[in-house]
Amino acid sequence: MKSDAVASRETVQDALSDHAASTKALLDADFTVFDTAELLAIQSERELRARADEMIGHRIQAALMDRAGAHEIGGKSWVDVLATRMRISRAEAARRVSGAELLGPRHAIGGEVLEPVLAACAAALAEGSICAAHIKVVRATMTSASGRMTGTELADLEVSLVAAAKTTTPETLEKAAERVLYKLNQDGDGPDVARHKRGITLGAQDADGLVRITGWVDAELAAYLGTVQEVWGRPGVNNPDDAEPKLNPDPSPLEDEPGPACDPAGAEPFADADTAEDPDPNHPANFGALADLAAGDTRTRAQRLHDAFKAILRDALMAKSLGQHNGIPVTMVVSTTLAELEAGAGIAVTGTGTLMPMPDLIRLAEQAYHYLVVYRKHTAEPLYLGRTKRLASKAQRLLLYNRDRGCTRPGCTKAACQCQAHHAEPSWNNGGLTDAPTLALGCGPDNRLAEMGWTTSIDHDTGRVHWHPPPLMDTGGDTLNHHFHPEELLPPEEGAGGANC
Repeated sequence: MKSDAVASRETVQDALSDHAASTKALLDADFTVFDTAELLAIQSERELRARADEMIGHRIQAALMDRAGAHEIGGKSWVDVLATRMRISRAEAARRVSGAELLGPRHAIGGEVLEPVLAACAAALAEGSICAAHIKVVRATMTSASGRMTGTELADLEVSLVAAAKTTTPETLEKAAERVLYKLNQDGDGPDVARHKRGITLGAQDADGLVRITGWVDAELAAYLGTVQEVWGRPGVNNPDDAEPKLNPDPSPLEDEPGPACDPAGAEPFADADTAEDPDPNHPANFGALADLAAGDTRTRAQRLHDAFKAILRDALMAKSLGQHNGIPVTMVVSTTLAELEAGAGIAVTGTGTLMPMPDLIRLAEQAYHYLVVYRKHTAEPLYLGRTKRLASKAQRLLLYNRDRGCTRPGCTKAACQCQAHHAEPSWNNGGLTDAPTLALGCGPDNRLAEMGWTTSIDHDTGRVHWHPPPLMDTGGDTLNHHFHPEELLPPEEGAGGANC
């Protein structure tokens, strides 16, 4: 036992000496003699080593906390000890202590060595395949899911998330984690948490004349706000500092239809109060009924304001007067599957990236007929335009909204409403056709990557778009963007399936 301890001490001291020597050599090195490819390779190698070094730090700190208490050293806590000795911030010290507790080895009462709390994360960090930001997402997800999963299920969840983390960014991993938590608790903490928690409150006006708005909005209102924000809140539009503020300059591509916008069948807006089976309480002849409804309204003032705001935005989006954005009307586009729509359960995704419960989508469709028309009648316009036009048609863009949901380049988080139609297979300059199966969504900056050596291809069995980097950017990473399809990073569910509608 004593000889093992001596050997271990010698091994560590030799490793530290070698590490110090290699560090000095790197500090003294002239990196200007390397070409671009070599410098990128060096940076990648150092990133792997830095992650492994962080794991070594967790193991050292775990051994230190197992051997002594902070008070024995003269600190109030281990955070205090590290902050004082290392001259680091208390926040960084707290992160290191927490990392040692979760990722460092543990010991049972009898002295047996136990796996770390987050064993899969510890192993992946040691090999350099994930970083601290990935672990932060995994830890937060497992904490949120702990009350709804068994220990075995939590361990399986960690393994799944770590496997996904090895091929994607922390931002995309977070999307996959959100999908897991949403499926665990679709109904919220109560029978209808969105119904009771929603609300917008106007604060008191301050000396500058400003009023603070606070509150929570449900998925439907968030989607409305996101849709309008992307267009009417963009630079150069509705600027109060302009002498003549400009509204959205793009005309709406929607054609006017006969009859009231709220009734495609052309029905009268108000029925005769004397003969109608269900008189409108807003009709002047029915103020008594309106008073009865008001008496039974249990909503708070904040909830009533929230619902009024939602109605105004919904009517504005239905009025066909907000113009167009990237070639389609300023309206809501929602992506779902036929199976989820028929079952009335599941998750829909809007063009702004908002997750919407299926009951909300069905209720939205009942209140806005033309939202369904977008999907029922999109084939009324030709989807194959050949090379007659470079710009994708309205129907094609709506199809891309539904299929891609956002920019298709791996790592990009731009939602569909912030993207353009990209000629993916091949590019327009290389003879690409403006046909729906060969188009893809790409944000403006990523679209221009085609001029910098990037190429794209489409898997026509799945419809998913692959981005192939130029040689110096090719690290063998995933060619698909899972940010808007986080379910692809998770184990398949039993009985999952259904065609896109």
